[in-house]
Amino acid sequence: MADLLKITTPLVKQAQLPQGKQPVDPNAVFDLPEASKVVKPSAQSEMQGQNNGMIQKEEAPTILMNLLKDPSVTVNFLKNIYMLQEIIKLLPVNNQAFTQEIEQLFDALMLPPEDIAQEMVRQENNSTEFKGELFDFLRELVTNNPQPEIKYAVANLLKSINCSNCKQDILGAVANGLSYLADAVETSRTLSAKLLELSERFQQPDAAKQFPELKAETLLLLKDVENSILFSPKMSKVISILYYNLSRFNDNPDFFQESLSSLLTLLDGKQQKTEFVRHVRAFLEGRSQDQNSEPSRVMNVLTRILGKQSQSAEMTLVNSEKVERIIHSLLSSPCNFTPLLHYVIPVEFMNLKSFAELWINPNGGEDERPIGEKKDSIHMLVVFDIEGMGQFEAELFVAGTNIDLAVYCPPAYAEAFSGVGDRIKRSSGATGYRFGEIRVDKLDRPRSLMDVFKSLPYKRTGVDVKI
Repeated sequence: MADLLKITTPLVKQAQLPQGKQPVDPNAVFDLPEASKVVKPSAQSEMQGQNNGMIQKEEAPTILMNLLKDPSVTVNFLKNIYMLQEIIKLLPVNNQAFTQEIEQLFDALMLPPEDIAQEMVRQENNSTEFKGELFDFLRELVTNNPQPEIKYAVANLLKSINCSNCKQDILGAVANGLSYLADAVETSRTLSAKLLELSERFQQPDAAKQFPELKAETLLLLKDVENSILFSPKMSKVISILYYNLSRFNDNPDFFQESLSSLLTLLDGKQQKTEFVRHVRAFLEGRSQDQNSEPSRVMNVLTRILGKQSQSAEMTLVNSEKVERIIHSLLSSPCNFTPLLHYVIPVEFMNLKSFAELWINPNGGEDERPIGEKKDSIHMLVVFDIEGMGQFEAELFVAGTNIDLAVYCPPAYAEAFSGVGDRIKRSSGATGYRFGEIRVDKLDRPRSLMDVFKSLPYKRTGVDVKI
């Protein structure tokens, strides 16, 4: 075979000198071609691609926007919950006691009308920790003192409060993730047994104290899973979530006290410091009382229904797609992409079942409004489906004690409800609220959250580009 030619010198003539990069004259005029106004910000997928590492790139824009565009995100998931009851009745479930327990849970899901207000209070109490005089003080502090040091100290304090509340939830999430991986690699008995044993240790009462050791063992075991022949893309996502949850846990017992001291040193004047300490003490006292407060009845029943169905392989096989849709709606309502207050209200009255959801934007002046003059207000959307009648929508703009109301009815009932405005005004006379414009129209199609809360897409984009 002929030898291959090997060229060891560059093909440049000896007399020819290689041309280097020409130096830039610092006195030259810097020209900006096409310095036109930016019409719109970059696409969402480009702006937040680095933040969507666990989502396939082609899926990211769809996942982030479907919640706003899909009308079924509102009241339909409650209807799906109750449709599961009809499916369960048709399944040949051999465990009669299990079936009866599911039926009792469905009966407990519905609220009588007199319990609606109290249930909404329970759901609001469970919605966020950051409410009360202390957090009003912190908001005003950041507004009046926009220095980076103040913002960082306040954010650190909020983080410490959240960490102290979520420790058990984080440990439970890690335990669930390890249990899922144990089932996914069950053909490898050794690896599956190690994952299951570690999952059980995360559920022990002393897991928080043993967290550093548990975390180190978990990281080593996850490396073994990633190197296993059974490793799959779905398991990769679960492992990413496990890494995230492990990073959320803060095992510093003095984190809260340290964050308080850091913020206290930045406050100006004795009066401001005294007021801050007073709010912190009131918050801690109220926090101990809130631990004994009654949880949301509706959310507890929904959780138990979904948990019971997941225990039955027969029901999971039939309802898997529907259950996943319900869980997705519950987890994403609200979330950081949908910053709205959210209430779930299933009601039974006069043998009629109604499934309602209430969405509230406290900054309603940001949204377009179909009724009344545009001004600062609270914007509400009530979506309710009445058994045998169909879906209704009520849109309210509340400014002080003045309310503008738009009611949208199924086309068949639009004429019957056309005179409801006068009755609403008369019945509200003793409440202290006054209704301004009331409009009743037919609901041609269910509206999505994007159709109602026009400011949501801009909040999700996060950057307003102007020149």
